[in-house]
Amino acid sequence: MRVGNCPSCRAPIDFAPGAGKVKVCEHCNTVVLRGEANLEKLGKVAELVDTDSPLKLGLSGLYSGNTFTIVGRVQKENKTGTWDEWCLQFEDERTAWLSESEGAWNIMFLATGAEVPALSETTVPLNTFMLRGTRFTIEERNEGSTVSAEGQLPDFSRKYTYLEATGPRGVFVSIEYTNNSDGEAWVGNSCTLKDLGFDPSELQPAQKRQDLKQARCTECNGMLALKAPDATKRVGCPYCGALLNVRGGQLEFLELLEQGEFKPVLALGTTGTIDKTKWTVIAYLRRSCDVDGTNYPWEEYLLWHQTRGFTWLMCSNNHWTWLQPIAAGELEQNGRAIRYNNNTYRQFQYVYTRTDYVIGECYWAVTKDEKARASEYVHPPFSVNIDETDTEITATFGTMMSATDIRKAFNLKTPLREPGDIAPAQVNPWEERATEAWKWTGIWALALLAVVLLFWIVGSSDLYLQNAYTVPPGVAAGTPDSQIFTDPFVIKHKVPLEVTLTDEGLQNQWLGTSVDLVNQDTGEVISVYNEASYYSGVEGGESWSEGSHSSSKQTADIDPGTYVARITPQFEGQQPMQFAVKIQGDDRPGLMCPLVLLLMMLVVPVFSQMKKGSFETRRWNESVFQSYWGHANFPYAKVESDDE
Repeated sequence: MRVGNCPSCRAPIDFAPGAGKVKVCEHCNTVVLRGEANLEKLGKVAELVDTDSPLKLGLSGLYSGNTFTIVGRVQKENKTGTWDEWCLQFEDERTAWLSESEGAWNIMFLATGAEVPALSETTVPLNTFMLRGTRFTIEERNEGSTVSAEGQLPDFSRKYTYLEATGPRGVFVSIEYTNNSDGEAWVGNSCTLKDLGFDPSELQPAQKRQDLKQARCTECNGMLALKAPDATKRVGCPYCGALLNVRGGQLEFLELLEQGEFKPVLALGTTGTIDKTKWTVIAYLRRSCDVDGTNYPWEEYLLWHQTRGFTWLMCSNNHWTWLQPIAAGELEQNGRAIRYNNNTYRQFQYVYTRTDYVIGECYWAVTKDEKARASEYVHPPFSVNIDETDTEITATFGTMMSATDIRKAFNLKTPLREPGDIAPAQVNPWEERATEAWKWTGIWALALLAVVLLFWIVGSSDLYLQNAYTVPPGVAAGTPDSQIFTDPFVIKHKVPLEVTLTDEGLQNQWLGTSVDLVNQDTGEVISVYNEASYYSGVEGGESWSEGSHSSSKQTADIDPGTYVARITPQFEGQQPMQFAVKIQGDDRPGLMCPLVLLLMMLVVPVFSQMKKGSFETRRWNESVFQSYWGHANFPYAKVESDDE
């Protein structure tokens, strides 16, 4: 232990081994640096603000099997508030910082030797950087200052710029930049006081925070009964509309908000069960955005649970969405899309929002007319929402809930209004119908194909006659002299016959044949008449033609037996005619009926697909993108996919 005298008040100063090179004098609040030869004065700090923290110097704990002692404390502030960071000295000579943010505790260790990104115009919220092979997303960039301190510290900086960033699996990093520093990175994760192994009997009672549970409005004296005093920074009085600041366990008046005609569906203090957790409504906010001169409002309810912290319920046009905070480092942005939990979320809107009204207790320093840039990415029924200010971002994961779900969750007696439009993350009701329709159409189409193939396999195709014939010159059409008798042929089973007439030499003429099928066993005659005609010429310098050189006709089913075909040609004039006749039997099914059936089966899936597409068109026609505060660039735009 090294002992010296304070350069300012000459009081004794002692440094514990390995616990840092800076010590705050207990008598005069001078920051003393342990130099190579002498103690140096770095100036004085203000008196500590009473934050009602349960921790104090000298407390010991256990983290990941290693014992530590709290040896120092700094109080830091930015434009929105003050917070404590505690310096932990481990027995293995490591140093860590423990900070509290919105009721959550974070422990951080120095990332020794890590290549820290340089502070530049690109190190801003929502941008990313790599640190030790891990991609981090910046959630906050701000200016901070150390206003007070006590105990022994590894270093001391009055003014600095800091980055807060998160990575995958809950890891985060805090980087501080001072005038003479390239930046120092501290990497850590969230924890609880129980995780840190503190003896509960040694923790200081948070009396002022407990007193806030029964606080009264400074303007109207109305009872506020705060639920989460440990994390509350602002309170909106539900009785008079006063906006109050929370500092050192006390309420301070900031401004009076215009109350308007806002009537929250969920009153402050209402409890409801979502995700098997009983939540309490502790704040109500009215927010809005202006698009093309039209104001679009919505409501947000802040929910609190003692161990799970804060979540949100948003109600927009009677659509309800449950919003849970997530780390921005879990998101992977790619143009107008975001990947989260192995799903792709398409950007639906990018608008500038404003806070119009607030009542209840909030964990951040909310103000009237507080502005933010809000982006929404959808993968129905889920969404990823990012709110940006100039210094920080917050990300939430949204799950749509029906009005019936909300009513049951909060045990409401009266029905809630049903939505009349389409929500950004609303499930397309035709999505499942179209999928089912296509699935069953595919199944029935395969079944139809299987039946057709079966009949083709078990069916048969037999050629009974195929011969060419010539009508000699001088023979008149339709006379007995022109008739032709074929050799007998046997039909073994009942089958329809197809009779085909072909005359390739037909030119500006017609030819008909009467084919009489005579059953030699019964004498029954079945007649089939075919006629082929073909005409061509030149008219106006252009060639034309019509007709065909062949014609086919099909009979009904023919009984088995021995048949002879009598062919009688019909034609004009006395010229010789050369033609061919083919008779074949085919009981295999034709393709026309299956094709018609297939087209009929497509009606339902095609209709469902069209309704699905219509729903998506209506959804995306409501997407909004704004270029700057208060002005719309193109308020309604259909979002194109990356492939398009």
